[in-house]
Amino acid sequence: MLHHEVANGMQLFPPPINNPKDFEDTVKSFKPKPSRRKVHIRSPTLLNFFIKKQAQRIYKKCVVDKVVRELWNSTTANNKIIYKELCEQINSRINSRIGG
Repeated sequence: MLHHEVANGMQLFPPPINNPKDFEDTVKSFKPKPSRRKVHIRSPTLLNFFIKKQAQRIYKKCVVDKVVRELWNSTTANNKIIYKELCEQINSRINSRIGG
């Protein structure tokens, strides 16, 4: 079921961030922990976030994780690089708020 939603929903590669407001909303979704340790968002975690955001209903974690794993393993190296660069930007933004 989730496979169909992902296939028929918004495009996940490249990441669905089209303007600065989308970027800021994504950054706000990853709140830093109260321990004030640096946040480190990984690329599959970001893909997981976009899939959950796109889903029409709530799915079990194991179902979402399986879809993320399948998509991540089957995508191209260029798509992975785009996600990694976006994660670096998000981590930088969040961690600058913590440290600065």
